[in-house]
Amino acid sequence: MEKNVRSYETLFVISGNLQEEEVKALTEKFTALVSANGELESVDEWGKRRLAYPINYINEGYYVLVNYKSDASFPQEFERVLGITDGIIRSMTTIRSEAAIKAAAKAEPEAAVSAEAEVKVAETVSEVEKTAEE
Repeated sequence: MEKNVRSYETLFVISGNLQEEEVKALTEKFTALVSANGELESVDEWGKRRLAYPINYINEGYYVLVNYKSDASFPQEFERVLGITDGIIRSMTTIRSEAAIKAAAKAEPEAAVSAEAEVKVAETVSEVEKTAEE
């Protein structure tokens, strides 16, 4: 029987009242859990941000976005573990659409191209400045 592997992304918010070491430990715990049950694609730590409204008298949270591939049963278990872990104040898991995956893949090469274009522009500007000085 073949497993149905899909792409998911989970955003979870760690309490801003925790120490930096505790935040790092929780992040590593959950990325290890994803790696053990699927294929970890990326971890994007957004850092500490102010919440739109207080949650249980907490005004700040540390945001972490995890992209991964797994079979269909894992995201539900992952959400359950996030829900019962002290220090996690919110979490949300969504299925990544193929269009979103393709757009993310296209965005990375464009960033490299734009960086190359900036270097070329800077070189051109320095050449123009050199000719102006002469």
